[in-house]
Amino acid sequence: MMFDPRAVNDGHHWLTLVLLVPVVGALLLQPLSRNARGAIKTITVAATLVTGVIVVGLLVNFDQFYNPGPGRLAFQYQEQHAWISAIGASYHVGIDGLSAWLLALDAGVFLLGALVISRRATERLKLFCGLLLLTEAATAGVLLSLDVLLFYVFWEAMLIPLFFLLANYGDAAKRGPATLKFIVYTVAGSLLMLLAIIYLYAQTKGPSFDITAMLGAAQTTAAQGPVTVAILGREISLHLSPAQFAFLAFALAFAIKVPLVPFHTWLPDLYEAAPASTLTFFAGIVSKLGAFGFLRYCVAFFPQETHDFQWLLMSMAALSIVYGAFMALSETDIKRIVAYSSISHLGFIVLGIFALNANGINGSIMQMINHGIIIAALFLIVGSIEQRTATRDLREMSGLEKRMPVLYVLFLIATLAGLGMPGMNSFVGEFSIMLGAFAANPVFAVLAGVGVIFACWYMLRLHQGLMHGPLKERTERVGDLRWGEGLVLVPLVVLMVGIGMYPKPVGDLSRTTVSGYLSVAHATPAYCDGLSAAAATAAGCK
Repeated sequence: MMFDPRAVNDGHHWLTLVLLVPVVGALLLQPLSRNARGAIKTITVAATLVTGVIVVGLLVNFDQFYNPGPGRLAFQYQEQHAWISAIGASYHVGIDGLSAWLLALDAGVFLLGALVISRRATERLKLFCGLLLLTEAATAGVLLSLDVLLFYVFWEAMLIPLFFLLANYGDAAKRGPATLKFIVYTVAGSLLMLLAIIYLYAQTKGPSFDITAMLGAAQTTAAQGPVTVAILGREISLHLSPAQFAFLAFALAFAIKVPLVPFHTWLPDLYEAAPASTLTFFAGIVSKLGAFGFLRYCVAFFPQETHDFQWLLMSMAALSIVYGAFMALSETDIKRIVAYSSISHLGFIVLGIFALNANGINGSIMQMINHGIIIAALFLIVGSIEQRTATRDLREMSGLEKRMPVLYVLFLIATLAGLGMPGMNSFVGEFSIMLGAFAANPVFAVLAGVGVIFACWYMLRLHQGLMHGPLKERTERVGDLRWGEGLVLVPLVVLMVGIGMYPKPVGDLSRTTVSGYLSVAHATPAYCDGLSAAAATAAGCK
């Protein structure tokens, strides 16, 4: 790759290839017979593997020191072409230190999802693989888009293959209602976000949907007064500025996707109904897109409103941490235990973002990667156990250490990572987030600490309940992992230990990007007025 990653349209089309390769793979599946199961899986694995190789090349050539200056976001590998010229929409893609790591996670979990597909057990394999590849293209598009309308198109397009995946595979009795709840929640949030995008577009000089143009427009709207609406001939003041409404609309869409309590109710039902092969990539990346949106759009577009509602988002994040932990302790369904633990850990990510300092946001980016790795491993493990025992009830299983020694070792490492043991990847991210939360407000750091304590409780309860004790009827004849299942899990546990022992590469690549987001987030009148001249200049104040 002999090109300058900081240049726009430098003759490279690597990000476009990241989008096209999965789509081409899905098209290549269509002429194949439904019975050509080996060829179907081979093409699926090949498409996800090629995408992963491209992403690795992008990371290797990424300039981690690129900084265009205070108050500006640093995007690389940009490609921009006219799309809908009449309204100023363009095909504009690029990555920064935030989306680069999430793109790597995206490629990794979809490759993992392709590898764990069972050619024998998966019904309608060609449909499943085609939908998997289309979902990969759509999620990558969300991460790569630097045009807000293009982002919204990918955000909505992602729901189409996900709907058919979730509605057609998994627990037949539960997948229909769970999928419907997920789609209704997501579409409701997305429609409000669309209204906010239209509002920002109306404020933009141009006109343009480009993220850099809208970034400037959003920062000029905070001074507008409250909204007044006429209802049945009477004028009512809603005491919120248009920018605050737009911020809350974006925030609601992303809070549903993460999800944060109280918008979380779709997640446990959906995770319970979906098969492990789907959850590998769904839980691994889709929830991170909500956290990505908080940072890319809420914090960057609405710096003043972010400070106005910082307490609200941090409170919801802390509530998610504690509530998710309590619910994980109360469940006996092993899938629902993992689902509620996911809500708790995702609360940490949002807490770090809205701490609005370097420690918090750096920790959140790292924890997005860590959570994707840990949750994928946990769902693969509980899926293997459910497949062998034909139950998810923790009370009906014990003593698996005697029958599944290989799984025991891998599950032990995943358990230690999930509870935040020092030396494991989750500890690094959670500790950094708690440092950031303490600097913002010590109360939130204490609540996060309560979540860490309960994480130890519910993760050890899950591990000990499954692995120790006497064998029961459902566990006395089970067999250990097959070599293929073990080989899929080994890279994940290696990453858990490797990132925990040496997290420097993750932090280095995103550090400059975090500085850029912070300079934008703190370039507000309320924040800047309290700074010295030198500090205000460094923060990007105008």
